Amino acid sequence: MKQTNPGNDIAAKAKTLFILVYGSLRTGGIETLIVRMANYLAKNGFGVMVCCGDGGLLHALPSSAHVVTYNDTGDLRRKLRAEGGSILSEAMDVIIISFDPISAPRALQVELQCASRGRITHLSGVFHPRAYFMTGERQDRIVLNHWVARAVGYPHLFFMNEECRSSHAKRWNVDLGRSPIATLPIDAAENAWAANAGSQLRIVSVGRLVDFKAYNLGAPWIVATLRERGVHVSWDIYGDGPLQGKMEKEIAECNVRDLVRLKGELPYCDFQRTVASYDIFVGMGTAALEAAMLGVPTICATDSQRERCYGFLHELPYGNVGELQSNLPAVEMPTLIADFAHADLSVRTKESEMCRAAAIRYEMGGFIDQLAVIHKAQTAKPRRVLKRLVAWLYCLATESAAVGLLRRTVRGGS
Repeated sequence: MKQTNPGNDIAAKAKTLFILVYGSLRTGGIETLIVRMANYLAKNGFGVMVCCGDGGLLHALPSSAHVVTYNDTGDLRRKLRAEGGSILSEAMDVIIISFDPISAPRALQVELQCASRGRITHLSGVFHPRAYFMTGERQDRIVLNHWVARAVGYPHLFFMNEECRSSHAKRWNVDLGRSPIATLPIDAAENAWAANAGSQLRIVSVGRLVDFKAYNLGAPWIVATLRERGVHVSWDIYGDGPLQGKMEKEIAECNVRDLVRLKGELPYCDFQRTVASYDIFVGMGTAALEAAMLGVPTICATDSQRERCYGFLHELPYGNVGELQSNLPAVEMPTLIADFAHADLSVRTKESEMCRAAAIRYEMGGFIDQLAVIHKAQTAKPRRVLKRLVAWLYCLATESAAVGLLRRTVRGGS
């Protein structure tokens, strides 16, 4: 694997502070990414501050990280002044990273708290093709999210792949050619998977049960279809979320209660040991990359598709971990799984090797280097007055008592 020297282009590591801003650190793709980033940065000698919401905290953050927990934006500002003032003032390079349109306006508040004597950059990641205009989002929030992107500055948005960048450029009708692509990073891990010669194929998925991960809804039908074809398969699904009720209904209707099991949330510390014990992984995003890194043959599911995909991880373009491509997916997942079930040990082992080789390309050091290069470039930023105005508007629209009262009134009258 190519070795990188993260931060070659920024000041002394001891004077460089990375501030990672998000909500509650429950178990999920972005949450585990934040933990991996924090540990990597701390291990490589950088200063690390993690600003995260109350109500959930992964216990794998490095002991050297300064953790600021908050319950709303006002609380975050107060705690930064009380707890983080000296840390912020001592840093010569400050790289603030947010991860979605909810954390981005809070990170604007963090940016405004920083002293102006050092180099300060706020970079915001876009990790979904509809991150700023998710399906079902209210129109006023979509408009506000776009203003958040403008306040961060288009060149300071980084996209996990070309599909995510193109969809936002099209929706906003803007040129995002100066917005960098930084592929989703994972940590290196040892190969922990061994091919199983048994006739029973055990499938596993891990991730939030949300609408765009429609493969979860397709799992009961896929298993029922495979059983009809004589393929002995079971499917364990780890995670929770709003799709759980629909999934229970699908499982009952397909009569596969004993074969498709909802296992609840999987603690991140148990991910490797648990996932490596299965024959095949189906999923997308970070979880798919981490499963493949362990050597588990990994079918990369596709955004909002129940039964179709583009194939195993190594068959997708680099950087794409489940996003729709220009051509719609044509691979039938039941056929793909059946072919794997009928394959001998050598074929299964080869599939494992190819998936792992694809995952190894997603290396954390290169990702951090990309962020450092953007920071060093010091591309012109939107005016602070715009940042302050958008941060204030977002806080007013999402956290004010008046808005909360209005929403409760509307719900009560509906």
